[in-house]
Amino acid sequence: MEIRKGPYGQFVINKIEDIDSVHSYTREIIAENIPGHMLPLYLIPTVSTYEASYDCSGLSNLIPQNPDNPSGVNSIRNALGDLLLSIVDLPDLLLAPSSLCLDPEFMFINDDLSEIKVCFNPCRIDPHDLCIGSVTKAGLKGLLTSDCFAGIISNDEIDGLLYAAKQNDPELFKKEAGKVKEPVIQTSKRSELLGLNEFRFIILGSLLSMIFTLLNMPTAALIFVILQITFAVRIRKELFNKPNITLPVSSDDTKIQMLFGDEGTKAGSLDALILTDIDSDTGAEDKKAVYTDKAAIGSDRFLCDLFYPDKSISPIHAQIRKYDRAYYISDLSSDNSTYLNNVRLLPGREYEIKSDQKLICGNKEFRIEII
Repeated sequence: MEIRKGPYGQFVINKIEDIDSVHSYTREIIAENIPGHMLPLYLIPTVSTYEASYDCSGLSNLIPQNPDNPSGVNSIRNALGDLLLSIVDLPDLLLAPSSLCLDPEFMFINDDLSEIKVCFNPCRIDPHDLCIGSVTKAGLKGLLTSDCFAGIISNDEIDGLLYAAKQNDPELFKKEAGKVKEPVIQTSKRSELLGLNEFRFIILGSLLSMIFTLLNMPTAALIFVILQITFAVRIRKELFNKPNITLPVSSDDTKIQMLFGDEGTKAGSLDALILTDIDSDTGAEDKKAVYTDKAAIGSDRFLCDLFYPDKSISPIHAQIRKYDRAYYISDLSSDNSTYLNNVRLLPGREYEIKSDQKLICGNKEFRIEII
């Protein structure tokens, strides 16, 4: 696929070698824009083949928007949620979610960040792909974890959507997509930053206080010190009054179901710490839960609760302990190679661990979740 710009607009071009593979029904559905969120499609004959041309004129590439305010974040979340909800309806229209192109390079968003548009392959598909589970073939994981949605969608929401797709559960997928549409929480009010002149005054005040000190004029020097302190306090208030955008954290039983496979278990009935290890080669995730008062991590199958057959991990590498509802970790490795958020742990000390922190044991890296 490629993007072409010309006098008549901007288009995504995809070559189709076999025109007989194009499903006329699919072309008609897309042309009428019945599912929504799909770019208008035209088939253009060339010398030896055909080109599927998707009209993306007037739209911007889905690149990381990095909005620094809750309004912008909420607009993108709502647009993404609408796109995900539309995917649930595709099988009912005899359109396979696997035919979507969820590559951010060929996805587009309008100027007010309210709608995301995608390409859809009109060629014939395997009937078994007429289900929500086939969206994983379209690159759902790559889309959700791309830089485009960093700081827009939480790890919990990503895990929930991928789990629902993997389970081929349209109702659960719709439920998780609905969460993405929920607005983020703004916990404080934005105020304007100090002007450049105020910073200049602080620098000037520092120089003058030094000069007056050298000239043995303590009263004048003290006045400028007091002024600097006043402006420093003001700066601190301004900086700490920036908006704090908090992505939602799953509060229902979806995560419990993902981890333990028990639909009857409700949120709040379990207290567990989850270590997620992502295979760098396959991208597969391995989740292991700690819900006892003490658990050891290591490469010895018989001595450790969390066993990882990795040569970089000591037989007993680290120990996790739970006090009340808080979890702590201590380093027991032979080479002191345990890190929490890239900080090496000192042997003999316990460190409190929290959700979304990164734990490194030897060459293994884990994401921490507490539910």
